[in-house]
Amino acid sequence: MIIRDYIIKEVLRTFSGVFIVLFLIILSTQFLRSLSLVADGKIALDFLFIVIFLKNIESLTLIIPLTLFLAILLALSRLYKDSEMIALSACGIGPNSLLKSILIVIFSFVFLEVGLSMVLAPWANNKMQHAEESFKSQAVLELITPGQFNLADNGQRVLFTEEMPEPTKLKNVFFHVENADSSSVMASDDAKIVTDSKQGARYLVFQDGNRYDGSAGSLDYRFIKFKDYSVLMEGKQPEKIIAGRKAMSTLELLNKNGLPYKAELQWRISQILMMIILAIIAVPLSKTAPRQGRYGKMAIGILLYIGYSNLLVLAMNWLRKGVISPIIGMWWVHALFLLLFIILFLCQMGWLCGFKRKGRDVLHCPSELVDN
Repeated sequence: MIIRDYIIKEVLRTFSGVFIVLFLIILSTQFLRSLSLVADGKIALDFLFIVIFLKNIESLTLIIPLTLFLAILLALSRLYKDSEMIALSACGIGPNSLLKSILIVIFSFVFLEVGLSMVLAPWANNKMQHAEESFKSQAVLELITPGQFNLADNGQRVLFTEEMPEPTKLKNVFFHVENADSSSVMASDDAKIVTDSKQGARYLVFQDGNRYDGSAGSLDYRFIKFKDYSVLMEGKQPEKIIAGRKAMSTLELLNKNGLPYKAELQWRISQILMMIILAIIAVPLSKTAPRQGRYGKMAIGILLYIGYSNLLVLAMNWLRKGVISPIIGMWWVHALFLLLFIILFLCQMGWLCGFKRKGRDVLHCPSELVDN
């Protein structure tokens, strides 16, 4: 009991350190990417923190499996390096007992990963999709950049202003609107942003300007000179949002029959299975000689994770395109790495790789420590 608690404590302590490092790397990367979008005028500063928060929730589904895998690998490698595993072997703590202790840690994280991949990540995607659509329909004026052509409604409206001396005032304004069969152009020296106090809608009011209506390449056009001309810029309700596959709840995916929906459902389940299989692979993979060093298997472990995740992405794409049937789906990838675990574990037990099994529950000492 004491030894089991000691092993669990070592794994959890290493998990905390690895998680902080990986999470900070992901957070800083997303923060810099989002800041570039703010600098380009694609999102507002207030929307920045919402995007970072929601994307970090989605990233946790990939961070947790990798962190747990590396934590077990590093924690057990340290025990081998410091020869503590040899002492535990003398006490009867072998691969079976070690695996049972690690399984306690694994299944404590299974509930977290199930909640993230099945519930929280789809919820975050759904919220992000709604936030983006709402932002597109209500944040046009916040994104006005003087000296640049500002696009709205997928390029149907183009606004240019030479300068903005105040947040609600524009100088030398050009506004182009593309209609179904014609286009309109408004131009004025001054314009201002006016908010309707009752409805909350906001208008761009052109002052002492001109309007031109007509079709491109045609001489038939209309010219209007106005004192004040108001254009509704915000206030329309966003269109009904159809949730994408990633934004659908797991229950919705279960009721869908298309291959893309089955691929998305299997992907969510695969995040959980990958965490479990990688974690148990770390047990035999962590076995090292004392002189080999604690980080001797890190490169192998990272390559193993990259190979596993890339094969899952490949299998998901095959399933979406109908290259493989849903019965095979992404399960063959998990079966492949589960077979790898069985081979590594049997080698550690001494049943393969040319070693003699000397006991069911005894870890073998390194060969350099055994008398010839």
